[in-house]
Amino acid sequence: MFQLNLKRIFKARGIEQPYRYLVQNGFVPFSAHKYKNNKVEHIRLDHIERLCILLNCTPNDLFEWVPDNLLDDKPNHPLQKIRRREKKIDINKLLSTLSLDKLEQVEQLLSEQAH
Repeated sequence: MFQLNLKRIFKARGIEQPYRYLVQNGFVPFSAHKYKNNKVEHIRLDHIERLCILLNCTPNDLFEWVPDNLLDDKPNHPLQKIRRREKKIDINKLLSTLSLDKLEQVEQLLSEQAH
């Protein structure tokens, strides 16, 4: 089954108030509530595009695939690329443990990736 999963993107983007963020960026409150709480049964294509532009991501980042049963869980199927296996990494905690020289290396790497 496909699921819309915006929580991980909101967290990665540092968006602490997703509902407010979505409403401020043009989504009606009803849609913003559904998207924030991952309670979506259907989604308009123009909303997918708007979310991708707003969150700087691709549709593959918005969705995840959860197999309905073991028969659907084929290890080599292309849908495996959008199957999320939660990683329990707290980036802020990880960064707070790095030495200053390591932080500068991370900053340099990120700066290179941004350009």
